[in-house]
Amino acid sequence: MTDSDQNSLAACGLSSEQGKIYHFLLQNGLAPAKAISLKTGIGRPLTYKVLEQLIELTLVEKRENAGKVTLFSPLHPERLKEFADRRREKANKEAELLQGTIGLLVSQFNALKDKPNIRFFEGEEGVRHVYGDILEMGSDILIITSPIREGRQEVLHLIKEQVHKQAAANIRTRAITPHHEGKIMALPVEEDEKFLITRKVVPSEKLDIPAQVIVYGDKVAITNFRESLITVLVESKYIAETFRIIFEYMWEHGQHGQGNTETTSPKQS
Repeated sequence: MTDSDQNSLAACGLSSEQGKIYHFLLQNGLAPAKAISLKTGIGRPLTYKVLEQLIELTLVEKRENAGKVTLFSPLHPERLKEFADRRREKANKEAELLQGTIGLLVSQFNALKDKPNIRFFEGEEGVRHVYGDILEMGSDILIITSPIREGRQEVLHLIKEQVHKQAAANIRTRAITPHHEGKIMALPVEEDEKFLITRKVVPSEKLDIPAQVIVYGDKVAITNFRESLITVLVESKYIAETFRIIFEYMWEHGQHGQGNTETTSPKQS
């Protein structure tokens, strides 16, 4: 059986095994399943299965005689055209049905595409995940910090390490920092410029937030330091855009000043 023959039968809708067996019968006429299996190289159980399929497609007929081996013979190739026509008619009907529901499917897809992807992390895992994500994305970040007080110093080493990595990756940071007396610093404030940080300071009484917010790419990371170290990471173009607009408004109305370099981190308390 040539590749051309195989392709022609496949174009009519026959599988590789169906095409081989039907073509064999066209060339050899009546034959038992054993001979068909041997000559086509198709296993005996599969040969019987395919023969039954071809019978259902009205391309092969079975001849049974009492006490004799069952034989199979091909029916006229014109049946192939009839089979192809039936497949085409079925495909057209399915296309019509699909056309009637495509609008609903598209709406569902668009709704899914715009649905925010939200993930929750506990402990330092969330800090590390956000840090790694920021470095992998490589885009500049916006951050509204919350103060680190006693009891949250375990994240300071992560902050210091991240500040260095972000600067090495040429990731710039704009930070809005509430001013707090006695605030714990991860790095000297004089090193902001060295680490590509631009900062504005606002009075703590106006922005004493328990959770820190970082905006990068289409993502917003919010970390709660007040009770437990919990991070919520939201991936949504429009939610990220909303936080950017809020940040820019606060930036325009904030005071210039120096804060702590720790504000480049996704975690503070």
